[in-house]
Amino acid sequence: MRAVEKGTNATVFTHWNEARNPLVDKIGWYCSYCEMSVRQLIAVEHIVPRDNGGAPLAWENFLLSCVYCNSQKSARNQSRTGYLWPDRDNTDFAFGYNKVDATIALPGPVTPEAEATIDLMGLNRMPGSAHAPTERDTRWIHRLDAWSQAEKCLSIWQNHPQPYTAELIAMVAAGMGFYSVWTTVFAAEPLALPIIKQAFVGTFAEQDANGLRVIRAGGVV
Repeated sequence: MRAVEKGTNATVFTHWNEARNPLVDKIGWYCSYCEMSVRQLIAVEHIVPRDNGGAPLAWENFLLSCVYCNSQKSARNQSRTGYLWPDRDNTDFAFGYNKVDATIALPGPVTPEAEATIDLMGLNRMPGSAHAPTERDTRWIHRLDAWSQAEKCLSIWQNHPQPYTAELIAMVAAGMGFYSVWTTVFAAEPLALPIIKQAFVGTFAEQDANGLRVIRAGGVV
């Protein structure tokens, strides 16, 4: 799950849908949870659900979501507590990705929050598993497609490791979404990986003086 930096916004919104375009400008046309590229019907998602007292018009309570993550999450969380959030936590450190699903990459104290987050959004849904998706939930299909395309692009890169090749691959990655799939597949390619990462607008990557990722206020990881 890509860690994002949406910044602040002083606009007084009269409806949460008015925040969609400003959010897209900050973090791109991607679901904040499953990372799928969503060019139509992307939703402004309330981190703390309105039904559970979440502020309906507060920028701090907004992320972007696909219809699947939005419906799966629904109003099941009472607050931010007990979960990892991409606008607060370094979620890219907490989760690992393979060709099948999302897994926990940081065993230890953060494990309960990571497990709860995967369950809240249904990020481990896959046919034939204990967490089978509904017929309408096609996130796994798009994730597998992104993985396949990333592997093909990796082969192209390894045969033609030139800057222009990396730029073209980054364009493909940004168009498809699934940031974590691409960064996982290209993890051993130090020349191409930064270019791919830079293609995704609004990725949080701030480091401290020691070169370590900054843990943001309220962040668990």
